[in-house]
Amino acid sequence: MRTRDDPFAILGVASDASPAEVKRAYRRLAMHWHPDRNPSAAAEAEFKRVHAAYELYCDPQRLAEWQQAASAATDSGAAGGEPGEPGGESSGKRSGNGAAADFTEVMTLTLEEAALGCSKTVDLVHSVRCANCRASGRVQHRNSIPCKRCNGCGRVGGGAGGTSVCTGCAGRGYLRESDCPACTGSGWLRQSRTLAVTVPPGLLDGERLRLARQAPLRPGDEGATAGDLYLEIRLARHPLFVLRGRDVHCRVPVSIYRLLCGGRIEVPSLSGTTTLELSPYPQHPLEYRLRGQGFPHQRRRAAGDLVLQLEHIHPASIGAADVELLERLEGRLASDLEQRAPQLAAWEQQLRARRNPA
Repeated sequence: MRTRDDPFAILGVASDASPAEVKRAYRRLAMHWHPDRNPSAAAEAEFKRVHAAYELYCDPQRLAEWQQAASAATDSGAAGGEPGEPGGESSGKRSGNGAAADFTEVMTLTLEEAALGCSKTVDLVHSVRCANCRASGRVQHRNSIPCKRCNGCGRVGGGAGGTSVCTGCAGRGYLRESDCPACTGSGWLRQSRTLAVTVPPGLLDGERLRLARQAPLRPGDEGATAGDLYLEIRLARHPLFVLRGRDVHCRVPVSIYRLLCGGRIEVPSLSGTTTLELSPYPQHPLEYRLRGQGFPHQRRRAAGDLVLQLEHIHPASIGAADVELLERLEGRLASDLEQRAPQLAAWEQQLRARRNPA
């Protein structure tokens, strides 16, 4: 866990909450965000986040290390963080003018989506003030109710068969107020929100898209306006294309016969497919470059190129009819070997010289 991943804030409890309060908050959040119960797209990431926070709280050594690191980061003012972890993260810095902290969320795009632009949705989790207790975490009762911790007697069992004063009610046995059942005493509720986003064309891996005042609010953001949401672009691995700068590279298998004959073939492009005109008897390397058909620029500059590396494919097997046809072709080639295949003509001349030495 990073320094800024406050387990108490994630679980929605105060830093001095009792273990029982923390456990209750964890159980409530785990049940709410469990993927088997919650159909939201953000459920799995939030469930893992809540579970990681509770694991950190339950490990005294790790919790002490986290608190020490958090204190050091606060003292040095280094509350920012490294961008780009799935699930989103707060920058830890107020964005000015009374706004809450900015937030970074990773958005994964296909190469086509990034090149052509697209519409996407982002699932965010906000912390909102609990209306049931007005964010106080406590609810008042018209009539006193028995303390659940001691069942109204004011004392709880202790070691060696003795008893001790109940800390839940200070020995009174009854309560005039208790933790709010809606927010388990934290004063905050977590709500999911889906945000529609228009992604402009031409964003590369690692670039960020800024959405002003769309960052989710966290506990402690009372009265603050939302910070900025930054969507950091990640490009998914593509089955056909490799991006190098803004040039798009693609390996294209082509029949050896088509390479010999030349002509038009269909090849993939970022917008679907396009055509490529092959010259007969191509020279190595078998590479063609289609200008301006690669990855676009955001500004008014020319797009990269689509670079096609052709791979000649031989048939897996050749039948008798194929052999006969190839022999006929070879016979036609031999009739004009000097002009059509000078290297073969020179080779034949060397063999004749060795066959009939002077």
